[in-house]
Amino acid sequence: MVCMESMGTEYLFMIGGAGSTPTTYQSQYQYIQLGNGHIRTNEQNLLNLSTRQWIIPTISGQCCPPTSAFAIEKITNNKAVMFGGAVPRDDGRYDILVNTVYTCQLESDTTIHWESVKGPVVPASVQWPVGRRYHAITSIISDSPTLVMIGGEGNDGQLVNDSWLLNTSQYQWSKIDLPESVTCRGFHSLSSIMMSPDCVWLVVVGGYTVAEWKDVGRGYKEAVSDYITDPNITMLIELVLREGEWRVSEVLDSTGLTTEAYQDKYQLLLKKRQWWQDQFIVYSTEREVKLQNYVESLQQELRVSEGNKTSLQEALLEASQQDKTRVERVKETKVSSTKEEVSTGPTDVYKDNDDLKGEEKEEEQTTATKQTTSEEEIEKLKAKVVDSETYIATLTEEKTLTNEENEKLKAKVVDDDMVIAKLTKEKLQLKEELQSLKDTTTAEKTTKEISSIGIQFDYIVPSMDNLECLSDVNIAIEAEYISSHQEEEKEGIKKKAGYCADITPQLMKTHEVSVNIQVSYGKATTDCSQ
Repeated sequence: MVCMESMGTEYLFMIGGAGSTPTTYQSQYQYIQLGNGHIRTNEQNLLNLSTRQWIIPTISGQCCPPTSAFAIEKITNNKAVMFGGAVPRDDGRYDILVNTVYTCQLESDTTIHWESVKGPVVPASVQWPVGRRYHAITSIISDSPTLVMIGGEGNDGQLVNDSWLLNTSQYQWSKIDLPESVTCRGFHSLSSIMMSPDCVWLVVVGGYTVAEWKDVGRGYKEAVSDYITDPNITMLIELVLREGEWRVSEVLDSTGLTTEAYQDKYQLLLKKRQWWQDQFIVYSTEREVKLQNYVESLQQELRVSEGNKTSLQEALLEASQQDKTRVERVKETKVSSTKEEVSTGPTDVYKDNDDLKGEEKEEEQTTATKQTTSEEEIEKLKAKVVDSETYIATLTEEKTLTNEENEKLKAKVVDDDMVIAKLTKEKLQLKEELQSLKDTTTAEKTTKEISSIGIQFDYIVPSMDNLECLSDVNIAIEAEYISSHQEEEKEGIKKKAGYCADITPQLMKTHEVSVNIQVSYGKATTDCSQ
């Protein structure tokens, strides 16, 4: 079962399967009696989700045979792909599992067109999955929709334990490697969540695992399966698009889904997904919504008109049959009366015959008038239907033009966003350069202040054997800190520093002495140390 759309109306499409004996057999479908008393069929039905009415569609193309346990998935609004399933063998006692791909397209609200993409015989050089049932399929919606298939049961009754991707643009299969905890299952569900155009999450839930054959006696065996248990009940597979191909990025079981790392990644991807939806999903304008509602109302009126037309035709046919029956009865009555009169005595037979013919002519004229009136009403309805279809075509053309304008506006918005991003980046770079210039200016100013305050120099004085008297020589200079008199302060400090050499003229040895002069808060301090 899959949901499809035609002319703005959504339908639930139900096909085939095996079940109890139907109450009504449709001539365009096949019904096969199975050994267990069930019926397998390819019967198809459409449920109009608006009117809640079931429709039996007309089938065209190469329809699938009576099939059950297959998988079907929508790839566009009105097109779906079906793969695999079980079909009965010629003797009807056993099933054959097929690997055929079918496409079905809802061409109108009453017609389904089928095509067979590949037959059951596939060249060995082409990658193609084996026949199976109880498998699961989901779709990755993109410019070229891709189907993902996982698991299922093969013809030998064992699980096939593999996974595949189907490119629906060329209908080519490619195998993907996933752990056995994901692929070795059947009767499971599979869903996809698009996190971004290049990232999709696949969620696999439930199913049964490896089947074992148990001897039940008298040479018979039956398959015994176990349900999937934790931590593999729910599995998450992340696929990423790289170089045009979907590749497996990460696989998490139920335990991995509870970690903090997964929660952080989920929140990040959720924000990215929301941004992506805001950028690329085009929401209908108020005018488009009104236009769509009006088109739907016209389509509904068209359906009602077609229903009325059918009802009117049926009523006309019934009335025509009733009139014909009544005229025949009148004829029979007149004839019988004439015969009685002839048999009883001389009467005016010719007069009665003329009256009978006149009544017949009146009845025929009345019937012709009714038919003419009905035909006129039908022609009016046909004209109204043609006008409605013309108006619908005009509205559809206007909608197409509106969509083209939206695409142009969307492209312009994207270009504007790129320009804004570029300008924002340049603005940040200019801010960084301005801040760097400010920091450089501040550093130079600080260096100048420090150089104007601290003066360090070395000089050599004679020394003697005992230099303890010079180890703690400190010269303090009281001076007022004025930047305009820095040179005078330096000269005075040098003169006082020279005093340190003059107080020991008897020293014969030479030592290197370092003098540090610091000025702070208006005072200068000189440190003379060995």
